[in-house]
Amino acid sequence: MNNVILEGIAIRKVFGGLIALHNVDFAVQKGSITALIGPNGAGKTTLINVISGLLRPDAGCIKLYTTVISGLPSHDIARHGIARTFQTAQIFAHMSVLENVMVGMHVRTRSGFFSAALRLPHVIREEHHIARRAAACLETVGLSNCAHQLATSLPIGSQRLLEIARALAAEPRILLLDEPAAGLNTQETRALGELILRLKAQGITIVLVEHDMELVMDVADEIIVLDFGKKIACGPPLSVQTNPDVIRVYLGQET
Repeated sequence: MNNVILEGIAIRKVFGGLIALHNVDFAVQKGSITALIGPNGAGKTTLINVISGLLRPDAGCIKLYTTVISGLPSHDIARHGIARTFQTAQIFAHMSVLENVMVGMHVRTRSGFFSAALRLPHVIREEHHIARRAAACLETVGLSNCAHQLATSLPIGSQRLLEIARALAAEPRILLLDEPAAGLNTQETRALGELILRLKAQGITIVLVEHDMELVMDVADEIIVLDFGKKIACGPPLSVQTNPDVIRVYLGQET
């Protein structure tokens, strides 16, 4: 039975004379964790940027089920149920931790400018709902005790969790995580892996860009390997781990 929720067909992206993505195909199964791996410059983040709408592909298309979403603005793609984090934590420095998460719900709010300005009853109800939802997302990632702290007071590991909480506030069907373990220590990385598995258990489909191979092997159902913008391998962790090209290119071993 076909359970593909996200599909890329012959994705191509060129920057000047550099081919960042060269006819990349992929298929993500609903409820799975799919990892994108490869060295710096392989095209991983470019692919995430194309999926999330920050970049438009020069050729090919991306489908959410049967709906073509490639080329849509990023806010429209977010409304389709795709949320993301970034390589460098993107936080609002002068907001509290809770307020940062509340921002993530803007794609789900219904109040217009005038009703918000007039503080109509349904606006107040919506604000209360947003605050409760944001608090629940903080609890999911383990940051409940930090809700009223200034976001910039958090250490880098907690800032990455804050970004995940903000993405979860948008109630995504698909969560794109771009190097979430960067800068984390071993204990923090292990806790991140446990969180990712919990999110999968809640029914969220996850696409993970990551250099930490131990984390990838622990959580991924499927791994896609990119090299200079081309897909060179795809399959379950054991299959990819023993692929001669992957061993040679990414693990630096002789085949």
